[in-house]
Amino acid sequence: MKILLTEWYRDWRGTQPQTLKSEVLSLDNSKVGFALVVLVGNGDFDELCIESDSMEAKECVEGLLCGPGNARRVGHSSAVEQCRLHRASYDVYLQGTSSYLFVNPFPRPELFETRDLTEYKSEFKRV
Repeated sequence: MKILLTEWYRDWRGTQPQTLKSEVLSLDNSKVGFALVVLVGNGDFDELCIESDSMEAKECVEGLLCGPGNARRVGHSSAVEQCRLHRASYDVYLQGTSSYLFVNPFPRPELFETRDLTEYKSEFKRV
């Protein structure tokens, strides 16, 4: 089971301009699972987009978001649409009052067959 996380911080404090960061993680690795529980449980993300390679991985992510992450599924709103990682067809979860987590309701196993995610990242370009 694998997931692809793309993160974005609204209050970027880096010395260089922020770029989209996407990373493939294996949920089969217990250390990765633990790290995700801690990160999501601590609310460490402003915006996060999550892709999965299977329905099992998607369901695992949703359990993580709603369990330790204490996030709740919300509808689309103007605040959601302002997010850099907003995807119109994705499920939206709100963690706290301002952390938005976007989960693709459909697995995209093809994303996990390549190391080059340039094309995927281009899907997030603003018009």
